[in-house]
Amino acid sequence: MEKNKISNFLTPDISYLLGLITGRGEIQYTNDVKKIIIDFEYKTLESKAIKKVFDQKLHIQTSLDPVVLRLQNIGINTQKVISDKKLSLVLRWQQEDIAWLFIKYLINGTRFSYHDFLIPEPIFETTEANKKEFLRGLADVTAYVRNSNRDQVGKHRVYIEISNKNWFLSTQICQLSQSLNVPTQFIGYGHPNIRGGSGTSWAKEHQTKIYAEDFEKIGFYISHKNEALKELADYNKANFDKKQSLCTGKSSRKVVKEPHPHEIHEKLPPEMNGQHFDNFKEICKCLGCYLQKD
Repeated sequence: MEKNKISNFLTPDISYLLGLITGRGEIQYTNDVKKIIIDFEYKTLESKAIKKVFDQKLHIQTSLDPVVLRLQNIGINTQKVISDKKLSLVLRWQQEDIAWLFIKYLINGTRFSYHDFLIPEPIFETTEANKKEFLRGLADVTAYVRNSNRDQVGKHRVYIEISNKNWFLSTQICQLSQSLNVPTQFIGYGHPNIRGGSGTSWAKEHQTKIYAEDFEKIGFYISHKNEALKELADYNKANFDKKQSLCTGKSSRKVVKEPHPHEIHEKLPPEMNGQHFDNFKEICKCLGCYLQKD
């Protein structure tokens, strides 16, 4: 008889919620307040695909109504809060019920915000449907689907943007997406050897880049992101034959990067402080890439 595992108790609803929390969630927890806030931010009011232009605030606002209902149906008090620069989902608990304890356990009780949340281990062991729901939740709050997100030959990509303070999440996203045969094309780490530049302009969000046609396997619940994804994916399929392969952990070409004065810097984690990297896959290895473990 198979022993029960936490992953056996995951549902699509909980998996999606965990993705939202991991991407942009924050826990506020005292004796009187038990709350999780998930922020949907937008850098501009308009989002542009190729021909289509979207009102981001309107699309996020209407797309969140089914999400609110979905969470309410599993017994979580959920409200939508609207402000000028972002929309937020606010989840409240009056007491430590089983849903609160389960979620808090899964996202690790010693971490309290998206700046250091990791993918809960049971997500890697769950069904494909739950994995997709987790990634869809994470992408709904962190991904950008824009005409400007092209590679050097003009092929469109989805950017999943993760807090610069959270160095380990991007390698985990790659591992989870690849388990669904969704390859990562590039990870633009906010590191001086990847971004270069003067000052600390390199210390921006980490960007996991996935070609639009590959990301269609996951998709979005936020309506304008899904519409833009279809337009960009259709363009890629009509104009490019070469497909992205799954990452092997090995770099296909050797590029020697110039040393950067900030290779030792307080904004870098201890695991990589003082090290030089010639490509993003060397950083992945330093951060525990599952394909490069010794």
